[in-house]
Amino acid sequence: MSRTFVGLSFGSSLEGIDAAVVRVVGIGLGAVPRLERTARLPMPASVREEYLQSRVLAEAAAQAVRHVVIQSGCAAREVFAVGLLEPAHPVGDRIVNWPEVADCIAEITGLTVVHGFRGRDRAAGGSGHPITAASDFLLLRSDVEDRLLIHLGAVSSMLFIPANAKVQSLHGFETGPGSQLLDSILFHGTRGKELTDPGGKKAVQGRCLEPLLTRWLEHPHLTRKPPKAVHPEAFGRAFLHGVFDAARDLGAGLPDLLCTISHFITRSIGEAWRGRLPAGVPRVLVSGGGVRNGFLWQLLGQQFEGTPIARTDEAGLPATARKSAAAAILATLTCDGVPGNLAPLTGAVGGRVLGQVVPGDSRNWARCTAWLAEQAGDYSRAVRAA
Repeated sequence: MSRTFVGLSFGSSLEGIDAAVVRVVGIGLGAVPRLERTARLPMPASVREEYLQSRVLAEAAAQAVRHVVIQSGCAAREVFAVGLLEPAHPVGDRIVNWPEVADCIAEITGLTVVHGFRGRDRAAGGSGHPITAASDFLLLRSDVEDRLLIHLGAVSSMLFIPANAKVQSLHGFETGPGSQLLDSILFHGTRGKELTDPGGKKAVQGRCLEPLLTRWLEHPHLTRKPPKAVHPEAFGRAFLHGVFDAARDLGAGLPDLLCTISHFITRSIGEAWRGRLPAGVPRVLVSGGGVRNGFLWQLLGQQFEGTPIARTDEAGLPATARKSAAAAILATLTCDGVPGNLAPLTGAVGGRVLGQVVPGDSRNWARCTAWLAEQAGDYSRAVRAA
């Protein structure tokens, strides 16, 4: 039996919504997912100005659902459920009531929504990161080659998937800062006039401040052993103050800071790979918004000299759709009653069925509950048999 799920992922600064339609054949970690369609809808300025209003965000998300479903060629009634993966690292002091957003999405679309995947992992002692590893395994594993997946998002992370691997053999963690730190440096350095550095055009004009880079590479996060995730304050306000204080002492400009941070991001990834993962990985696949930053891409390539790097697009997953596709697959695992976290990677005491479920309209919810009851029955019979 095949089922169709829609995944939604908001950008960390709420600049856009990524949506994906995933058709799944099979159950749990034995399922075969197929990515049918992806789409990215920029968040209108009017929505960003009212981001605290859950209904406004939900209406934008509902529009993304309708758009990607139409583009995929399937009917809305075919969608089993929607997975919502909230930003893991929100920018600044923005506070969004994500459970209310999920409620509103279900109300507007009539579809069951599964969200809050990280919460259950944290309750079990984990960090909630990397929460997408099971999805990455299902979408990007290979029978013939080892793959190292790098994500250049708000923070940077990596996941090693050996050839013909079982899910228990995966290894990964958050390596260090990502585009969020670059954006914060630019925002504060321009007094709020600029939000991003498209393509790294400002960063490439600067020089790498080696004394600063050397100091940052001794950051406590980088020296910790996995499992590990970047704490929200690890590269937060105190770190930013230190960055600008150091810039004044060195007489450095904003391009120099952006250049040095770019080196820091990619060096953190390179050091993590050389220190924690097998050497000689034949395939390096990169995802996340950072793939659009040409300067970051160039510096990352230097860390893997002799090993070509490519976008995850080459393996069938658009680089900017990794999280939205993961949202759909995590919702699938929850509906199948299968743990969606990989405890050795997150630090949790064990695998857990993840997320909170918001019922859709009566027809959609009846379909979901019938499926959930069937999976629960299979689980109960298996336990009794054991």
